[in-house]
Amino acid sequence: MRELLRDRGFLLLFAGQTVNMIGDRALLVVLGIFVKELTGSDTMAGVVFILLSVPSFFAPLTGLLVDRFPRRKVLIVNDLLAGALVLCLLLVRHPGDLWIVFVVTLGYGFANAIFAAARGGLIHSMVPERLLGDANGLLSSLGQGLRVLGPLIGAALYVALGLAAVAVLDTLTFLISVLVLLMLRRVPDLAPPAKREPGTFRADLLAGVRHLMGERELRAGVLAVAAALSAAGLVNAAMFAAVEQGLGRPAAFVGVIAAFQGAGSVAGGFAVAPLIRRYGEHRAAAVGFVLSAAGLAFVIPATEVTMCAGGVLVGLSIPIFMVATTTLVQRRTEAGMQGRALTAMDAVIDLPFVLSMGIGTLVVAILDFRVIYAVAAVIFAVVAVSVLVRRDWRIDATLTPVD
Repeated sequence: MRELLRDRGFLLLFAGQTVNMIGDRALLVVLGIFVKELTGSDTMAGVVFILLSVPSFFAPLTGLLVDRFPRRKVLIVNDLLAGALVLCLLLVRHPGDLWIVFVVTLGYGFANAIFAAARGGLIHSMVPERLLGDANGLLSSLGQGLRVLGPLIGAALYVALGLAAVAVLDTLTFLISVLVLLMLRRVPDLAPPAKREPGTFRADLLAGVRHLMGERELRAGVLAVAAALSAAGLVNAAMFAAVEQGLGRPAAFVGVIAAFQGAGSVAGGFAVAPLIRRYGEHRAAAVGFVLSAAGLAFVIPATEVTMCAGGVLVGLSIPIFMVATTTLVQRRTEAGMQGRALTAMDAVIDLPFVLSMGIGTLVVAILDFRVIYAVAAVIFAVVAVSVLVRRDWRIDATLTPVD
C-alpha cells in the first residue's frame, strides 16, 4: 500500500476520481427524488434506477469502445460529454419535461459503464500487477464512503437551491476530473495496434464474454459472484419488510442500517488487498461470501442490534468479493481486452441481480421476510463452500506481501 501511495500518477487519478464520484453520488440520489416530486409517482421514480441499469445490456459495445482507444483519452471525452449532458437538466421546468430527465439518466448510465471499464483498464496499465488489489480496494473504499457523503451533499443542495444547482455541481466535478486526467501525460496506457484485421468486428465484440467463459478461473469466479448477487437481489424488497414487520420501525430506519453497511464497506475495501495476497482472489472472494451469509442470517432475529451488525457484515463483504473478482479479471486479461472483459463481467453479474430484484418484489408479498433472508444466506453459504472446496486454485507467485 505504501508503494502505491508514493505513485504520483495514481495519487492524481485517485484525487480526480474522488471529486468526480462526489458529483455522481450527489446527482444520482437527487434524480430519483426530483422525479418523485415532479410526478408524485413511486413507479416513475423507479424508472430512474431501471434506466441506469440498461447499459448492462450493451456491455459488448461499451467494452469494445474502451478497447479501441487509449483509456485516459476515453475518460476525458467521457467526462466532457457527461458534463454537457447533465447541464441539459437546466432545461427541466415542468412534468412535460420529464423525458429530458430520463434521457440524461440513460446517458449517465452509459457514461458510468464506460468510466468503470476505462478506469479499470487504465489502472491495469498504471499499477504493477502485485498492487492491483490495493488500488482496487482503495478505490472501492472511496466509492463506498462517498455513497454516504455524496447523497447528503446532493440532498442538501437540492433542498436549498434545486436540481439545477446539483447539475452544475456535477458538471464542475467532471471538469475537475478532466483537468486531473490532462495532467497524467506520461502514465502507461493502452497502445492499440496500428492495423486491424478486416471483418473481425463481431469477433471483437464478443471477445470479452468468450474470454471470461473460456478461462476456467475467470468463469468460476464471475459465475460465483453472479449466483451470490442473484440472492442479494431477493432481499432488496425484503429489507423494508424486515424493518417494518420485524422491528416495528418506519421504513426510514433502513437508512440507519445503510449507514452501518456503508461503514463496513469502507473497512472491506481496505481489508481485501491483504486477503488477496494471502489467499488468492478466489478464496478472498469466498471470505466475502461467508461474511454476507452471516450478515443476512443476523437479520432473521429482527432486533436493532442484530440488524445493524448484519449491515456491517454485509457491507464488509461486498467490496471483498467484488474487488477480488475484478482484480482476478484484470490480472488474467491482456491490456487490449480489459474494457471488454470488465464490461462483460459487469453484465454477467448485473443481469441476474436485476432479475432477482424483480422476483424479490413479488415473493415479499407471499413469504415472510425471514424466509427470504434465510434463503439468501443459504445461497451465499453454498457459493462460498463451492469455492473453498476446490483445491486447484492457483495462488500466483506475484501475490506476495508488499509494503
